[in-house]
Amino acid sequence: MKIQLINYSGKNTKGLLVDLCNSFGNAESLDSYDLNIIDLTDELIWQNRSLRADFDTLNCDDDFQTLKTSIIRSSKTNYLYVLPKNIKFKTNFNNPNRHSSKIHLTSVDIKNNIYKLTTNLQKIIPFTFTLYYEKTLTYLSEIELSADFYFDPNMRTNEEGIVISKNEIYSNGSEKLVFLTLGRNSITTLQIENDNLKLILDNIFLTQSLENIPKWFSKLEFFDDAYQTGIAKIEERKIQESKLKIENVEQIIKKNKYYESILYKSGKELELVLIEMLVEMLEIKTDFKDTKDEDFSFEKNGIHYLFEFKGLTKDLKKSNISQLMTHVYKYAEKKEISDKIIKRIIIVNRFKDIDPKDRELINDSIIDIAKNKIFNVLIIDTMQFLKLFEKYKLGEIVIDEIITSFDQIGLFELS
Repeated sequence: MKIQLINYSGKNTKGLLVDLCNSFGNAESLDSYDLNIIDLTDELIWQNRSLRADFDTLNCDDDFQTLKTSIIRSSKTNYLYVLPKNIKFKTNFNNPNRHSSKIHLTSVDIKNNIYKLTTNLQKIIPFTFTLYYEKTLTYLSEIELSADFYFDPNMRTNEEGIVISKNEIYSNGSEKLVFLTLGRNSITTLQIENDNLKLILDNIFLTQSLENIPKWFSKLEFFDDAYQTGIAKIEERKIQESKLKIENVEQIIKKNKYYESILYKSGKELELVLIEMLVEMLEIKTDFKDTKDEDFSFEKNGIHYLFEFKGLTKDLKKSNISQLMTHVYKYAEKKEISDKIIKRIIIVNRFKDIDPKDRELINDSIIDIAKNKIFNVLIIDTMQFLKLFEKYKLGEIVIDEIITSFDQIGLFELS
């Protein structure tokens, strides 16, 4: 049996008996191997360099996406997905103080957010599953294998209750499902090292000969081989088409969620998403550079639009409007223009840690301040901005109408 190990480092540090080891981003043709082992246990997978506590992102997301596409497009190889034990997810990569280098300020056991764990795993595993946390021991040929998670036994059956899995392994004593095979895909929470891989192969793939099969053997046709092979190819093609459709849908949803993230983000991350949305929506060709004054600005038809972005745990304050006005006056002086031709706009994500449907309305006194002739500021809540962008994406509003909507003063209202 020809085996490729695919992991984070590209190094076979566990000493598994395989033919080749490659990293997630450098795997050889998957169908060139009888079995591809996708090892997801490396602690370096489970971290990122986000500037806040972010459990949706992995450093290897791009490699996962590329490899998952290859997995979906493969047609004959088998897969063994090895899930991690309960390790730490490290995020919030920042300076604890101004005199120190960046470190991960947040470190959380992955068992404490199993939903995020499975969501991240499904970036590379092309089928759904449910995990539960429980430390178990399993004995194969009197060898002890440990696991920190187990699978929901319902994944053994389809919607009609028919068992579609095989090769199940259950932990000793507690009888928790820690290994199963679905079609060409096997998945396990058992921690595999050194000679343990041979135990898995011996106990799970007994029906597959470890002796090399000659090329001529696959061309033999007896009984109804030709007919059954034809059916298998047709069904396999349907499966591949469905998988590609799902992959495309998942990419669209991922992009939608990126835009929707303005409802919880703050700081630089909020700024980057809002700028991207404005540039796309208004078809702006901009060379804007962040000078630590305004968060974004552009000029259109002789009018200058200056933006301030805020991600707040509480409501907008007068000081936020005053800060915007300071940037307006500095901008007017730098551009040598009148501040009367500058539209002043705050896009604010208020109460960002609260579900949008439960957030308080913006304080009337803040709206009155924004309407004051001294300020003439437009306040756009991120929920309203998201709805505006949604109308743009659906083709329900054009650029001129969007620009005109920025002429409002006080609280932005979407018509």
